[in-house]
Amino acid sequence: MANCPKCESKNDDDATFCTHCGTSLRSDMGSTIERHSKRFAQDMEQLGKKAGDLMAQTAKHLHDDTQVRTRHFERRMDRANRRAGNWYDSTFGVLGPLLASFIFLIVFRLVIVVLEVPSTETPEMNTIAAVLFLYLLPLFGVSLLSNYTKYFARKSHQFRMFSPLFYAITITLFLWIIEKILYDISVRLTITDLRTAALSLQDSLPTVFIFVLLLGYVILIVNIPHDSEKKT
Repeated sequence: MANCPKCESKNDDDATFCTHCGTSLRSDMGSTIERHSKRFAQDMEQLGKKAGDLMAQTAKHLHDDTQVRTRHFERRMDRANRRAGNWYDSTFGVLGPLLASFIFLIVFRLVIVVLEVPSTETPEMNTIAAVLFLYLLPLFGVSLLSNYTKYFARKSHQFRMFSPLFYAITITLFLWIIEKILYDISVRLTITDLRTAALSLQDSLPTVFIFVLLLGYVILIVNIPHDSEKKT
């Protein structure tokens, strides 16, 4: 039953006008529905804000927790790497880089031996193995330069300031040897595309040297605060 807002007479729920005074009953119902709708919308808005705040807090908590765990993992890995490096350096000393280079020389020689295995299906492999054997000692020298650069960069802070230069020289020499290997293979096997690639690599060596040098000093500058934290 619907009460008339004017005379408070009872009317049927589906009545449009009061049967006693003729006052419209729909306006009050409409305002009531509108009030309930606004209240529902406000409640939903508050609920949405609370849910959004809860999700934001949860995401922030997860982000902070992930960062803490990541820093902890990085410190553990860094300590493990330093212990391994200290063990290797303390065990072999200045001969450690030489030993690592000899290991590289042995592995590379084994690769050449595998390529030299006779095969009727791939006779070009013997040619490639012969070219690689010619550059075995130059690659050994580049390996020595790289390993001793890493060694002295760990041992001396003063040398570390020049390590990007030595890294740039090492990478440039390595690519120069690769270029020579590709060129010799292209000549012996008459592969035009391989010769073009070798010449392109040769032309890009100065750019590679400058890029690696600049990148190395940028990394060095960025890691200076991190290295200071390790010392403290």
